[in-house]
Amino acid sequence: MSDLVTLAEAKLHLRVTHDDEDTAIAMMIAAASEAVADIVGEIDPDDIPVRVKLAVLTRVAVMFDTRDSIEAGKGELPMLTPLRKLEV
Repeated sequence: MSDLVTLAEAKLHLRVTHDDEDTAIAMMIAAASEAVADIVGEIDPDDIPVRVKLAVLTRVAVMFDTRDSIEAGKGELPMLTPLRKLEV
């Protein structure tokens, strides 16, 4: 799956002008893109709806803003819930 927003779009949304956190932001973009795709399904990378881009940017902003203060289990677990294995 490809990222649903670019690093430049995310940095503009986050108001980040330096390159120090590009790697971390890129990882957040990938995680947010996967999380959104889990909900909406496969998305044509050449025709990404604006509201999908905004959803990814919003998720990236939440991850970016809370990266130092998030309580264990509060940030990572919701992203993993769709991936959990259910056994009968």
